[in-house]
Amino acid sequence: MRRTVRTAIVAAGVGLFSASAVLVPAVAAAQSTTVPLSQKLRNCDFAENPYQGAGGYGRVISQMRIEGGSVVADIQMATAKPNMAYDVRLIQVPRGLYCAPGDPGVVGAVMVTDAIGGGAITVRAPIESGATGAWVSITRPSAFSQHPEEFYTTDFLFEL
Repeated sequence: MRRTVRTAIVAAGVGLFSASAVLVPAVAAAQSTTVPLSQKLRNCDFAENPYQGAGGYGRVISQMRIEGGSVVADIQMATAKPNMAYDVRLIQVPRGLYCAPGDPGVVGAVMVTDAIGGGAITVRAPIESGATGAWVSITRPSAFSQHPEEFYTTDFLFEL
């Protein structure tokens, strides 16, 4: 009798451990979408500004996902200018006229590239009520103009 009870308890424990090993990664892992960035300067409403030419040579890609009521963008940059600061904004749409960091639905951060032009940053923002999508903008300010020296924006809206 003891042997049967002990075997049943061990089997139940192994079954629970196996189920938790299968279920926990499925619950913890959020679906991410690869969103490439290209050298297009966009307005706050995601419309492309057709009068601005490209000015950089960085390669940027982001992984975007929804995680616990927040939108998250993991951004990686390569072949950019070394040791430079880039302004990063995660912008939710629909938007009004302004999309400066700190405006509702806009989160900003600074990404600094290393000595060979690589950089990475994770930007997270709570999902605003009424938001239908999100996109990323990366700019390197100009010392002598309001037009950025370099700019990269996502190729498509990430659907929320």
